[in-house]
Amino acid sequence: MTAEQDRRDTSGTDPAGAGTQTAAPPGTGSPEYTPGERRRILGAACLGWGMEYFDFMLPTLLAGAIMNHYGVSAGVFGVAIAGQLVGSAIGGVLFGWLGDRYGRRRTLIWSILIYSIATGLVFFAPNFAVFLVLRILTGIGTGGEWAVGFAWLNEAWAPKRRGLGGGVVQASLWPAYALAVLVAQLVVDWRVAFLLGVLPALACIWIRFGCRESRQWEELQRRKAAGLLTETTAAQASRSPWRQLVAKDSLPIVLVGLVVAFGAQWVPYTATAWMPSMLKTDLGFDAGTASLVLYLAAAISFVGFILAGWLSDRWGRRRVFVTFAALQTVTFAVMLVLALGGEGLGNFVWLYLASSLFLGYFGIFGVWFGELFPTRIRSLGSAAAYNIGRGLSGIGTIIGGVVATSAGYGIAVGIAVVGAAIVTVAALFLRDRAGRVITADE
Repeated sequence: MTAEQDRRDTSGTDPAGAGTQTAAPPGTGSPEYTPGERRRILGAACLGWGMEYFDFMLPTLLAGAIMNHYGVSAGVFGVAIAGQLVGSAIGGVLFGWLGDRYGRRRTLIWSILIYSIATGLVFFAPNFAVFLVLRILTGIGTGGEWAVGFAWLNEAWAPKRRGLGGGVVQASLWPAYALAVLVAQLVVDWRVAFLLGVLPALACIWIRFGCRESRQWEELQRRKAAGLLTETTAAQASRSPWRQLVAKDSLPIVLVGLVVAFGAQWVPYTATAWMPSMLKTDLGFDAGTASLVLYLAAAISFVGFILAGWLSDRWGRRRVFVTFAALQTVTFAVMLVLALGGEGLGNFVWLYLASSLFLGYFGIFGVWFGELFPTRIRSLGSAAAYNIGRGLSGIGTIIGGVVATSAGYGIAVGIAVVGAAIVTVAALFLRDRAGRVITADE
């Protein structure tokens, strides 16, 4: 298949990105979705991912209060953040498999219920050990949500505007993050913020009754049951999903993908994790001013995600992804030099805001990974690549905690350059299939 064939699609001109597609024989073309169905699926993915980030980032925003409450150091607290990431790797693979077996909608609901309930239960955690266990459970739920939500979006959204759709879903995390910043600033007792984290469970009611299942997934199940799959697909589908995942046509994608995800996730779980503490401690900002900086960073990243996703529809996933990551590498390199020199730390604010724009490559992840795997293992393949890398990036969080304790928050933020450099190089080795038509039988 040529690169041009890879990128060819049948999308129409619906302004919401829904498109009008030409009908095709079942399993051989891209099934039709109504504009309303596509928008609701986009909304479900945004709700799940955005509110996941609200729950996931509360510990970093309330780090000082949590460490004081339980009497632990920044290094020990970093273990809880790393635990979330390890949980996300486990949950990603588990729910990725469930998403391919039981459907995108049902599995998304399960994952949201797990991470929201686990977050709410932190309110009752009597010690740090229980807090740690609950954060691992939160990670399991959040890891599953990402892969299933993006697999659903990949299958429903118009191929030529899939990058834009992915950018919008990724951007949904920053309004949720801004809400988390606001909640963290307003609550008197930090535990109340976690109790509010149970609210995303209410979204499950709307997803269950307001959103339809993936047509490609449904068609795959129908054709499998009726024995109508093509000979090649039938032979592959007869093996377990785990064997398909490590087959020669999938394993290289998973391995390179997890390295890319490892590098990318290293960045927010070092820089984003410790920047709030640096603003308040090293730069002496009061809570209101620190929150203003974080709000501004969230707004800039919101634009960056959508911009990168939109550009990737025009210039390709890999080219845009690598460009944004390379610019971020340069930015964090400058920040690390300043932190090591102990001078010019006042420049950290505008440099951090610049790095927030270049974080836009995260808006490409979900659609890029989803386009690389067939429908029969799209959820599992994307989850394995992204969430195993995400779990391994917990190493950076632990290192960042140790560095923050021994050398200061500025250097802990600056070591994000390691992850940015890794993702820039590794992404060069991933295939680009931007805009390909996704079918049931492939």
